[in-house]
Amino acid sequence: MDPLEYLSVRFHFGGEFINNGRETFYVGGSEGMSYIERDKISLPELIGYLKDHCEVLPGMLLHWLFPGKELADGLRVLVDDKVCDCMSKCVVDGGVAEIYVEAIVGGESNESGSSDDSDFEDELEDMSLADDEWDDLN
Repeated sequence: MDPLEYLSVRFHFGGEFINNGRETFYVGGSEGMSYIERDKISLPELIGYLKDHCEVLPGMLLHWLFPGKELADGLRVLVDDKVCDCMSKCVVDGGVAEIYVEAIVGGESNESGSSDDSDFEDELEDMSLADDEWDDLN
């Protein structure tokens, strides 16, 4: 196994994100390691490997931590294969892709009280920032 041909992935699952206003933490849960061929990196492939470690439920979100960043400002949502490829290219030199699983619990209300509200727009903005960071690296 040539280490350069594989991406080491550490899944963090079964926990939850806690934000105290300044810092973000992932509390509880477990971790599992997988080694995925870089040329096969895709969202379905990642979900398949995640299934080796835990039950995958509808509505789960996968976030990856941009190398060198903290949870508060470095999480990027894995929404498609393009973002998965970006993650693979950003994790170099024997690094490990840190993927955090967020289980969306149905029926929870958010700050505004409407269950129809979504943070999806915020996640897209975070993704565009990751794209800018990726462009700066190249």
